[in-house]
Amino acid sequence: MDFASTVTGFAEPTIEYRPDQRWWLAEGLHTDATLRTEIAAMHRLGFGGIEFLAMDEEGVDHARYGWGAEEWVHDSQVVVEEATRRGMAVSFTSGTNWANANLPTITPESPAAAKELNVTVEEVAGGATRTGALRRVDLAAFSPSVLGHRGAVSEQTFVAVVAARVLGTTELGNVLDVDSVVDLTADVVDETLDWTAPEGDWRLYAHWMHGTGQTASPSARVNYTVNYLDRDGVDAVIDYWEHEVLTPQLRAQIAANPRAQMYMDSMELTAYGEGGMFWGRTVAEEFRARRGYDITPWLPFLTRRVAMMASQTIYRNEPDAAHAGAVEKVRFDYVATLTDLYIENMLRPFAAFLHHHGMTLRAEISYGLPFELTRPGPEVDGIETESLEFGAQIDAYRLMAGPAHLFGKQYSSETGATTRNYMLDHRFYDQIIATQLAAGITRTVLHGWASPAGARETTRWPGHEGMWPEFSERFDTRQPGAEFYPWWTTALARCQFLLRQGRPRIDVGILRTDHFTDNVSGMRFVDDDGTRVADEVAYGTWWMRNRQNHWWADLGMQDAGWTYEFFDGSLLLRDDVRFADGVVQPDGPGYQALIVYQDALDADVARRLLGWARVGLRVLLVDGSRELVELQTRRYRTHGAAAARTHGLDGRDDELTATIAELVALPSVARVGDPADTVAALRRLGVTGRAEFVEDNRSVLTHLREDGDLLHLYAYHFLYDTGEPVDMDVTLPGSGLVHRLDAWSGTTRPHAGVRVGRADAAGDRTVVTLRLHPGETALLTLDRSADAAASEPAELEWVADLPTWDVTVESWDAGPDETITEDRGLGYVSEEVRPTTTVTVIELGPTTLRPWHALPGVGGEVSGIAEYTATVRIDDAQPGQTFVLDLRRARFGTHQRRHTGGRRHVASGRPHHRAARGGEHRHRARGQLAQQTAPGAWVLRHPARRPGQLRGLGGAAHAADARPRPWPPRPGAAGPGTYLSGRRRLRLAVGSARGARARGGRATRAGRRRRWRRLRPTP
Repeated sequence: MDFASTVTGFAEPTIEYRPDQRWWLAEGLHTDATLRTEIAAMHRLGFGGIEFLAMDEEGVDHARYGWGAEEWVHDSQVVVEEATRRGMAVSFTSGTNWANANLPTITPESPAAAKELNVTVEEVAGGATRTGALRRVDLAAFSPSVLGHRGAVSEQTFVAVVAARVLGTTELGNVLDVDSVVDLTADVVDETLDWTAPEGDWRLYAHWMHGTGQTASPSARVNYTVNYLDRDGVDAVIDYWEHEVLTPQLRAQIAANPRAQMYMDSMELTAYGEGGMFWGRTVAEEFRARRGYDITPWLPFLTRRVAMMASQTIYRNEPDAAHAGAVEKVRFDYVATLTDLYIENMLRPFAAFLHHHGMTLRAEISYGLPFELTRPGPEVDGIETESLEFGAQIDAYRLMAGPAHLFGKQYSSETGATTRNYMLDHRFYDQIIATQLAAGITRTVLHGWASPAGARETTRWPGHEGMWPEFSERFDTRQPGAEFYPWWTTALARCQFLLRQGRPRIDVGILRTDHFTDNVSGMRFVDDDGTRVADEVAYGTWWMRNRQNHWWADLGMQDAGWTYEFFDGSLLLRDDVRFADGVVQPDGPGYQALIVYQDALDADVARRLLGWARVGLRVLLVDGSRELVELQTRRYRTHGAAAARTHGLDGRDDELTATIAELVALPSVARVGDPADTVAALRRLGVTGRAEFVEDNRSVLTHLREDGDLLHLYAYHFLYDTGEPVDMDVTLPGSGLVHRLDAWSGTTRPHAGVRVGRADAAGDRTVVTLRLHPGETALLTLDRSADAAASEPAELEWVADLPTWDVTVESWDAGPDETITEDRGLGYVSEEVRPTTTVTVIELGPTTLRPWHALPGVGGEVSGIAEYTATVRIDDAQPGQTFVLDLRRARFGTHQRRHTGGRRHVASGRPHHRAARGGEHRHRARGQLAQQTAPGAWVLRHPARRPGQLRGLGGAAHAADARPRPWPPRPGAAGPGTYLSGRRRLRLAVGSARGARARGGRATRAGRRRRWRRLRPTP
């Protein structure tokens, strides 16, 4: 795409670039009128797609309204029809609610139902003989799981029995003598065994397969989770959708919608028994075929306990020290086999079925289960992550960026879920989005939307919750800030448009294999003494915002401005991955180098690295790296020598050692003993970051896209709660004209602060000067088809203060409920209630700009919208000048920009610092609409949260000694951006007492005056 087309597409992004919504329906209770009203509202507020699912609604007849009932099928048809009519994307879930694929047509005993391998244990003394029936599993006794309810399970099938001599005890079981293990399965007749134990203390492990019995609701019948490992599971899902769901009418709507998808959310599968092993009728056979040995003698070492997610796995039995390495390899082979079966027996056939019907497959692959995290990536059309489980941590989003970028998959996120509903301000979510954009996530699905209308028994003001009162946020019409969503969603659409153009340019790929990724690092926060820490504190000040990344701990590459991401090395073996032009996957991320740091590496992957290194691939082996295992228990793993052994029990360790010896002897390969030496070693190999910082910077993340002659750079100051403004220089390959793109106004202008820097081996480099304030984002495009134009950064000049504001508050409170009924001629009438909101206007008159709770006549119990008005007169204003209002320390909710009567209006965002260089705008506000309604008059319209939320201005927002609480960015999704004309050379900003002191001005502790300042025109 050329630059002119980019500018056009950026200014008016089409609907596919807009953020989506997850919509929690009150089962099939909603009336057709409600469904159409909600979809119209989503469309009006700027959302581009709907992912809808059924949620339990108390007081509702599930047989009539649950998933699979006629009412649900009818409502699904209405949703798809209305979304398609408006050009919106639509996504189904693969069963009721979100947690997994589930069906009402199976029972736990069906081959298509999820299976587990359970175990019973007998103690047998040395020399003693046991006879008779093996102990069966008590199917009525099971451990509850937070991941799903368990229905009745009635059948179990004998699989194997193994005996082992006990050497000691573990937390959950025993230390076993591996050499003593004996497989007694062949001696079992009709589930009976006669066996005499040799000398010592023995345990007899009898293994039984049975259905997990995991259910899902709401449903017109009982839905059971399907089998993800045997082909029976996906075949049952396909059969149900083919014959029950995809009616002729629905097929027609899907055919008319080019963005119809199936969405598979986090795989919340559980095994309830003591064995804790996911299983299926083909698992043992497939294990032998793929790994070359029998799994049976190793089963006692595979049984486990897991509280919720795979990262919390604790094995019940451990081996003697001499065999610890062998058992670790067997455990790898088991989970690698599970991953194979998940790919081949679920994802691949399901995607093929969906493609046949004009749909694509988007999925949160692997995490939560003992499946390799990135290997399934090529099998789906869209790879999704989520903020609930990974917080706002860049390393967490790098985890799956590798397969997304290697194979050109849409990388998306379910964003907004927390445990603090209605309590967090808008910047909290904007900063998550800003972090995700830096990792290459370019599709945001807000979590989420619920209609205010719901069942009478459970619906209270401000409305039906959908995803329960404690989970997620509601980005819907109940929010006072919803009136500003069209500007917010358009700004985010512009970011997503630009960052989908061309191909990603990632400097370094890191080989990382993990079947037990910790995916609860963003869910609950406690300090060392177990005290609960608020989400906003942890997100804003912990881990990556405190110099700690989870998986690649050394921050040297990040500080240098280099980008990197992770993927399993086996992906390099695919035919559609290549090394050419000195990079891996030149039409994708174009990794300049690969890093190997884990102590295990597949022997075939090592051979692939060797082959590519012989023709120029740069490879760095890093010894002594440390990475996260489980955050909640503070468990980490430190690797010794990189690539010292293979993963599995394949007998190829010596082969790997020989391959690595050849590899490190090549001139394009290096090895270091300390991760801190990574950058220096890569530089010696010839690596230069494509968007490298002239000097290291600890506050900024970038993401780069290349589209022909165009380079699109996204920059983000991620220390939004703890950082200081930064001035920095970023180098880009090539020379040309640099443009600044404003996501909030859609305008583009030449960037001021550009010079052509030193040439390197690849040619000229352009140096761009940026000034970023905490939480701020920037979008730049280097057009290398245009002649280069150097420019100097601009300087700010203070010109005026705004000490007094007129304030009007709209107080929102509960109004009367509306009753909505629907009679579809089926012999009953559906009823829902919709709470309404009563608005009371409070006129406060002139006041200082102060915290919401400190406003006289308002206080902390009021929520709604406030309007702040101030007037400034600037006698020497000249045509073409632009003035910027800076509310540096104000803390508001959402805000946007508008035009009225042909004038430009400035919307300010949360304490957000706009850079003041090269025609950039300086902006430090937080969530209100600043509207210039007359020459020199500014109106700030600000939404506060509902009662019980953080609302209004922060208590320390104006204190001269308070740390700024910056908020998103500009011009990103992360916050308000430039609302002023890009053609103007002068900028005006309002500073704070802190800013005045920096200029030698006098300021008091209570000095809450806002100062205007102007940028001196550049030459």
